[in-house]
Amino acid sequence: MKNIEEYTPCELATLATVVGILIAEKLNVNQQNVVGNFLVGVAQIILIIAAQAQNLQAQQDDQGGDNGKNDTKGSNKDLQKQIDELKEHIKNFENNMSC
Repeated sequence: MKNIEEYTPCELATLATVVGILIAEKLNVNQQNVVGNFLVGVAQIILIIAAQAQNLQAQQDDQGGDNGKNDTKGSNKDLQKQIDELKEHIKNFENNMSC
Protein backbone atom coordinates (compact mmCIF):
# COMPACT_ATOMS: atom_id res chain seq x y z
CA MET A 1 0.00 0.00 0.00
CA LYS A 2 1.25 3.49 -0.88
CA ASN A 3 1.90 6.21 1.65
CA ILE A 4 -0.65 9.02 1.38
CA GLU A 5 1.91 11.45 -0.09
CA GLU A 6 2.69 9.02 -2.93
CA TYR A 7 -0.80 9.22 -4.46
CA THR A 8 -1.45 11.49 -7.43
CA PRO A 9 -3.95 14.34 -6.95
CA CYS A 10 -6.57 12.42 -8.96
CA GLU A 11 -6.01 9.26 -6.93
CA LEU A 12 -6.42 11.22 -3.68
CA ALA A 13 -9.60 12.87 -4.94
CA THR A 14 -11.00 9.48 -5.96
CA LEU A 15 -10.03 7.92 -2.64
CA ALA A 16 -11.65 10.77 -0.71
CA THR A 17 -14.82 10.44 -2.79
CA VAL A 18 -15.09 6.69 -2.23
CA VAL A 19 -14.38 6.96 1.51
CA GLY A 20 -16.90 9.80 1.85
CA ILE A 21 -19.61 7.84 0.07
CA LEU A 22 -18.92 4.66 2.05
CA ILE A 23 -19.12 6.53 5.36
CA ALA A 24 -22.22 8.53 4.36
CA GLU A 25 -24.13 5.41 3.28
CA LYS A 26 -23.93 4.02 6.81
CA LEU A 27 -25.18 7.20 8.55
CA ASN A 28 -28.39 9.19 8.71
CA VAL A 29 -28.37 12.90 7.81
CA ASN A 30 -27.72 14.11 11.36
CA GLN A 31 -24.87 11.66 11.81
CA GLN A 32 -23.44 12.69 8.43
CA ASN A 33 -23.41 16.32 9.61
CA VAL A 34 -21.68 15.45 12.88
CA VAL A 35 -19.03 13.25 11.27
CA GLY A 36 -18.51 15.68 8.38
CA ASN A 37 -18.06 18.66 10.69
CA PHE A 38 -15.76 16.66 12.93
CA LEU A 39 -13.56 15.69 9.99
CA VAL A 40 -13.50 19.30 8.76
CA GLY A 41 -12.39 20.35 12.26
CA VAL A 42 -9.62 17.77 12.26
CA ALA A 43 -8.54 18.89 8.79
CA GLN A 44 -8.43 22.54 9.91
CA ILE A 45 -6.17 21.68 12.83
CA ILE A 46 -3.83 19.76 10.52
CA LEU A 47 -3.73 22.74 8.14
CA ILE A 48 -3.00 25.16 11.01
CA ILE A 49 -0.12 22.99 12.20
CA ALA A 50 1.30 22.66 8.68
CA ALA A 51 0.96 26.39 7.97
CA GLN A 52 2.73 27.35 11.19
CA ALA A 53 5.49 24.81 10.54
CA GLN A 54 6.01 26.36 7.08
CA ASN A 55 5.97 29.85 8.58
CA LEU A 56 8.59 28.95 11.18
CA GLN A 57 10.75 27.24 8.54
CA ALA A 58 10.55 30.32 6.29
CA GLN A 59 11.55 32.58 9.18
CA GLN A 60 14.47 30.31 10.00
CA ASP A 61 15.57 30.28 6.34
CA ASP A 62 15.34 34.11 6.18
CA GLN A 63 17.58 34.59 9.23
CA GLY A 64 20.64 33.54 7.25
CA GLY A 65 20.67 36.49 4.86
CA ASP A 66 19.10 39.75 3.86
CA ASN A 67 15.55 38.43 4.23
CA GLY A 68 15.14 38.48 0.47
CA LYS A 69 15.01 42.28 0.28
CA ASN A 70 17.40 42.40 -2.67
CA ASP A 71 15.31 39.84 -4.52
CA THR A 72 12.20 41.90 -3.89
CA LYS A 73 13.82 45.04 -5.28
CA GLY A 74 14.92 43.14 -8.38
CA SER A 75 11.47 41.64 -8.80
CA ASN A 76 9.86 45.06 -8.49
CA LYS A 77 12.17 46.48 -11.15
CA ASP A 78 11.36 43.56 -13.46
CA LEU A 79 7.64 44.04 -12.91
CA GLN A 80 7.89 47.77 -13.53
CA LYS A 81 9.80 47.11 -16.76
CA GLN A 82 7.07 44.70 -17.89
CA ILE A 83 4.37 47.25 -17.02
CA ASP A 84 6.18 49.94 -19.00
CA GLU A 85 6.54 47.61 -21.98
CA LEU A 86 2.84 46.73 -21.85
CA LYS A 87 1.92 50.41 -21.70
CA GLU A 88 4.05 51.03 -24.78
CA HIS A 89 2.39 48.13 -26.62
CA ILE A 90 -1.06 49.46 -25.70
CA LYS A 91 -0.09 52.94 -26.87
CA ASN A 92 1.19 51.57 -30.18
CA PHE A 93 -1.95 49.48 -30.59
CA GLU A 94 -4.18 52.49 -29.94
CA ASN A 95 -2.20 54.59 -32.45
CA ASN A 96 -2.54 51.90 -35.10
CA MET A 97 -6.28 51.64 -34.50
CA SER A 98 -6.81 55.32 -35.37
CA CYS A 99 -8.13 55.92 -38.88
